[in-house]
Amino acid sequence: MRPVLFVPPLTLLLLACARPEVAAFRANPTPLTVAYRVDPSVPDAPALEKEYAAALRARLATRVTVVPEGAPGPPHPVRVTVEILDIETHNRPSGLQAGMATGVAVGLLGTLAGNRNAVFDGFFWGLFAGSHVAAANRRDQRYLGYRPRLLRAEVRVTQDGLPDPLCDFAIQGEEVVDAMDPLHGPDRDDQIRIREEEAKAMARVVVGHLQERFGWSPKPTPSYYLPEPAPALTPAPAQRDAPATPPQD
Repeated sequence: MRPVLFVPPLTLLLLACARPEVAAFRANPTPLTVAYRVDPSVPDAPALEKEYAAALRARLATRVTVVPEGAPGPPHPVRVTVEILDIETHNRPSGLQAGMATGVAVGLLGTLAGNRNAVFDGFFWGLFAGSHVAAANRRDQRYLGYRPRLLRAEVRVTQDGLPDPLCDFAIQGEEVVDAMDPLHGPDRDDQIRIREEEAKAMARVVVGHLQERFGWSPKPTPSYYLPEPAPALTPAPAQRDAPATPPQD
């Protein structure tokens, strides 16, 4: 009896609804180029763009072929562009602050709507929101050992000659935080190490979304695109001079 291959329903739906160019890319992925865009108002934006892009190339190369930085790509390349919409540099509010803000807002809306239990509802939702934020803060500090920044981004996969992207999606800050690894010892206070882990976590999230959409599998070794060398020119054979005709007597 042959084993039955199980395909998740979501994958079947994506395959059925895919545009022809998306299906073609899924079946035979073109080497990818990577670009990051960070708001120029963010300190060290160019350095962040380069660091984020390097981490994404390294992660993508374990799934598909990637064009190295600055190298010429193939004809009609596929580009993965990640635009950082927001970098939350401030600390999250405390659980008490979040709970009070949520409780007051819910209670006020309930009162305006004529809800007799507005005060109770405000207390309940304030307690819920406050405990959730407090738990998230404790998790970050206890597990990660540092307070991460919250990143929001939009990702677009485009190809030259196609009017519509092959796919696009948004990334929320909590997704990136959940993908971060803890740091230990002096690394917890090393801003360079924290930014490295931030870049790696963003790469994990981006590649995870792309892998889900295109059905990629891990490669045994990273794959980078190398353009085919130009064919060597074969020198034309030298022409020999015709032997001189001896003079006639």
